[in-house]
Formats: sequence, C-alpha cells, structure tokens
Amino acid sequence: MVDWQVHTYASLSSTQDYVRELAEEGLPEGTVVQCLTQTKGRGRQGNEWNSPIGNLYMSALLRPGCTANQAGQLAFVVALAVSAAMDDVIESGHKKTLKWPNDILVDGKKAAGILLESDIQGDRVEGLTVGVGVNIMAPPEGAAGLQALSGGGQVPIHPFRDKLLAHLGREYECWQGEGFAPVREAWLAQAHGLGQAVKVRLAAEEFSGVFKDLDADGTLLVELADGNVRAVRAGDVYFEESE
Repeated sequence: MVDWQVHTYASLSSTQDYVRELAEEGLPEGTVVQCLTQTKGRGRQGNEWNSPIGNLYMSALLRPGCTANQAGQLAFVVALAVSAAMDDVIESGHKKTLKWPNDILVDGKKAAGILLESDIQGDRVEGLTVGVGVNIMAPPEGAAGLQALSGGGQVPIHPFRDKLLAHLGREYECWQGEGFAPVREAWLAQAHGLGQAVKVRLAAEEFSGVFKDLDADGTLLVELADGNVRAVRAGDVYFEESE
C-alpha cells in the first residue's frame, strides 16, 4: 500500500507543476501536494482549470516503473478511486458516470477531472504525476459540486481527500497485482455513453461513430458507419447530452 505523505499549501501556481519539478529531485512515491487555490491551474492540453477556494486541487506522485502504454491505464485507476470517494458523499438518486479519458460526471455535468503526466526514461515510466481536481463547494458554471449533491450534508475537503487517497491506494495496488483487466471491467460498468453515438475530435480531424468498447490497454474503440472500428488513443469525445 502506498504511504501517502500530504503537503498542503494555501496557494500555488499549479500543484501539477510543483510535483513534477520536485519529482526530478527524487521525491518518493506517495508524495501529495494539495493547495486551497491555484493561480495557474491547468487540465488536459493546457486548458485552464479555474481554481477558486472551496474545491480539491491536488497532485500525487507515483513511480509505477511500467511502460508508457501501461501508464495510460492509470487514468482509469484514478477515475475509479475518485468515483468510489464520491460514492461516500453523493446522495442516492444521482447518476455518476466516467467519461473517457479522464472526467467524472454527475447527472451529465463535470464534477472532477484527472491529468496524468509521465517522466519517461528509456522505455520506462519512472515518475507519474497524477493531478486531480474535484468540484466540492465552488463548481464552475454548468458543472456539478459535491456539496450540492450530498443531500444537505457537509463535504469537508480534507476528509474527502483522505477518502480519495485511500481508494487510490487500493485501486493502484489491485492494478499492480492483477493488471488492467479488472480495472477495465469496473470502469466500463460506469462508462459514460457506452453504446451511444459519439463525436471524436483529434488534432487534425473529427469523425463520428458509436462508442463500442475499450481495448485491453484502455484505447477507445469507435464503430464507424461502415462497420469498421477505429481505435482512439488520445483525443476529445463529445456525447449529445454532455456537449
């Protein structure tokens, strides 16, 4: 089990950048940096992550020593951990889904996002910085916040963080011991838009199809109108109800 060591700050430019910089100096696996607000928080592809006080912003360092392809599987590991932590606080009756590749939605609205960045040496991932942002008390407009979904209960940020890390430790240990197959199965059971029409946006093109499955490495499989299946390793996906 990972020995999490949490360091909390009032404000940082970005927890992700802070951990990545320190990782190069040999920080141990399990180091976690959390802040109350970020001045330059970011999500995938450099998109700004608005970071007002009242939400969870943290980055954790893992040292999986795996290949780059295997490291991508950890996005699903982290998603399962965030989802499990949310189950502890969300009132029944809400629908929580996992949107490929790195979002957690509640009732179709974004409640959390994940950002993974690797330090690759040779063909091995020596360090993996896992960024997690969870909307709790101050969700952006159009997003979901856990406080409002809790049925009137309180969702303190630090206890929620500890729940998330406990779940992440278990999911990470399962992945290390059993591989990706049980992670894939559990993720698909919560997948957003499985079997539904999807539009995929890549750097140089867009195409539409049906979200059919994940392959054994977590690649999105989209069935095209002609029956062929296209594998998507990186890109943005859009479903009609979440656009």
